[in-house]
Formats: sequence, structure tokens, C-alpha cells
Amino acid sequence: MAKSERRPAPGGGGGGLGRYVEGWQPGLVAVFLAGSVALLAVPRSVPPSELPLPLAEPRALARVMAADDARASEVEAGALDPDVRALGTLVRAFGRADARGDEDALAAVRARMGAATARARAQGDEPVLALRAYQLRAFVREVRGWEATGEASDELVELGGPFAQMVRRNGWCVGEVRCALAMDEAALRASWKRRWNEITGLRGGGFEPALDESRALYRFLLEHPAGGRDDAERARGSFLLRKIDELAGLDATYPRLLARGVVLYRQGDYRRAAEAFGAHLEASPDGPWTLRAQNHLRAALERGAAELF
Repeated sequence: MAKSERRPAPGGGGGGLGRYVEGWQPGLVAVFLAGSVALLAVPRSVPPSELPLPLAEPRALARVMAADDARASEVEAGALDPDVRALGTLVRAFGRADARGDEDALAAVRARMGAATARARAQGDEPVLALRAYQLRAFVREVRGWEATGEASDELVELGGPFAQMVRRNGWCVGEVRCALAMDEAALRASWKRRWNEITGLRGGGFEPALDESRALYRFLLEHPAGGRDDAERARGSFLLRKIDELAGLDATYPRLLARGVVLYRQGDYRRAAEAFGAHLEASPDGPWTLRAQNHLRAALERGAAELF
């Protein structure tokens, strides 16, 4: 079959389907086998209109939030070890420097962070997790205050750095002065935990956001892709492809190839979109996304062929 598709049409130059597929990558046969199934099984093509989105389990999110809130309340009721408090102070210093864009101050904080983190963690993971939960509670409180007033408090700057500027720049809030945040609380908490982990260098174990937290965050990111003002569509597409790959690395149930095909189709890259849809069907011929992938594959094949003939 592959040889007949690649054979040039009489009179020189590729013709028919062979012309369309000439130069494609080794996954070609699988793509067109899957494509032929779609063409036979689906009465019409369906261009992709939306990305598959991850689903976070509400009860799992509620358990994580309750655990964080319990840790934060313990800190409010008692005292933290001095080394743990010192780490929290350094996190706040990082936020102030980050908000100002002060690279010298950021470098100075980073130079101290490794040793400070090691001293704090020597007290055990739980006290450090309690510190993070306490600062998370304060951050969420200050975000709500900022939404209501439009004023970023000193504490919001310390705990979130350039948070207010970032969400406005990415179009993640609505309003000129007061700003209604598009991000729900689960995504907000997960995003902040990731930032805190990056600042402190803490990874693994209880420091990693739970899978359902990550699902909530990536759902938001896929629904609200960040992109620059120049060449916005290309920037958003690149952002989405990165986030799709990151999510698939965290959640093995997420249909990465299907999602990549949707983005590539939107970008007008119908050849690579068809390859992605076909690869999804080859890997999961009877999965929950099969019909959608068949529909999209047929649309990608038709659009790609229409551009060439």
C-alpha cells in the first residue's frame, strides 16, 4: 500500500494521494490506515473546536485544601522553628525582588536559598509543609483583597511577586481597576505551590501538588492560554503544545496526541495534525476519544488535500 501511494503519477511529478503524502515521516502508513477507517466509519468530517480537558475530582481537591488549611491553622496556633521561619522570610525577599525585576537582589536570594532550605528541612518535611500552607493561606487572602480593591498589598507582592501584573498581562482577569480573576481557587493554589517549590528548590513527596491539583491547574491553562501580543496565535499554540506535553507527563490518562492534533489543526498544520490523530487511533483504537479522533482525522486529511490540489 505504501509503495502504491508513493508511486509518481504518469507524466512525472506526484499526483493524487501520493502527491499529498510525499515526504511525510515514517508514521505515514499508520496515519492513513487510521484515516481510511475514519473515512469509512464517519459520514462527515468534524473540525476540532475544543481541546480535551483534564477532569479534577472535587472530593480529592477538597481533601488537599482541608489538609493545607489544617497545617496553616497549626502555624497560627503555635510557633515555627527559627530555621523554618527563616526560609519563609527568604521566600518573601524573593517575591519583593521578583516584583521589582531586581536581578542582583534575586541572585543574592538564590545564593542563600539552598542552605536555608536545607536547614529548614532538617527539622522534618511537615514543618516546612506547614510553612508553605501558612503562606498559601495568606497569599489567597491577599489575592481576594486585590480583586476587591485593585490594590496589591505588600504581602501580596512578597508572596506572589509580580502576580498582579502577570495575570493582567496574560488576560487572566477582567476589569480595569478591580480585577475578577478567571482562575478558580484550586488552580490558583496549585499555581502558587509550584512557584513556591521553584523558589525553594523543594521537590518530591508531599511537596509535589497532588494529581488532581495539577489537573485543575492545567485545565485552566488549556482554557486560558497565555500568548504575546505579537504573533498571538502562534504564541498561544506554542504555549498550548508545551502545556499538553507537561500535563501528559503528569497524567497518563490525558490524550496527549489527540490534544496536539487539535492545536496543530488550529495552526493550519494539517499534515502534522493528521499524524497526531492517526497516532492516537493507533495507540487507542477503542478508547473514549476514538470517535472524536476519527472525525478530526478526516477533517485534517480533507483540509490538507484541498490545499494541495
